[in-house]
Amino acid sequence: MHRLAQLFSQSASFADYARAYAARLHEVTMALDFDALGRAADRIAQVADAGRTLFVIGNGGSAAAAAHLVNDLVAGAYLPDGPNFRAMSLTDNISTLTAIANDCGYEQIFERQLAVYLAPGDVVLAMSVSGNSENILRGVRYARARGATAVALCGFDGGRLAAACDIAIHAPTTPDEYGPVEDIFGIVGHILSGHLSMRRGKWLHH
Repeated sequence: MHRLAQLFSQSASFADYARAYAARLHEVTMALDFDALGRAADRIAQVADAGRTLFVIGNGGSAAAAAHLVNDLVAGAYLPDGPNFRAMSLTDNISTLTAIANDCGYEQIFERQLAVYLAPGDVVLAMSVSGNSENILRGVRYARARGATAVALCGFDGGRLAAACDIAIHAPTTPDEYGPVEDIFGIVGHILSGHLSMRRGKWLHH
């Protein structure tokens, strides 16, 4: 089944489709494992307290969600007295990214960067709609082999990524629901950054 195609076929107008999409997004959101999300939040908080680093990886729209989460943690959650979140999106240095892709292969873009930056006790948060992107899988395998925690945010049936990580937050969806899954990545990012900010005493109002 392809859920978005079904919603489109059943909609008589744009407004009908928009309402159906919103209802579907609510359904997918409520199907998340919030206990797993809580474990991920606790682990990220521990990383900040220990002065370790959170690395966030993703391709395409997931890369944009990764950069957004890093922004919310590094800039939005900043406290003058710290400790603050050390967070990096490994798609944000385009020169490094394209050099590794060109010289070594796109499947190595995260693994090679982690080989330079990663230390035991760090966390790698991997965002993949399909859960089957080879560069993502290589990155989390490298991280776990070197004493880091791997957290998955994935859609569809979870792919190989869900089983490859220590903690998995899976948005169960059909293979045409790229939009809802990437929407979930943004929602989860805001839940994580908002709660982690406020539990450290940084309120979200200005």
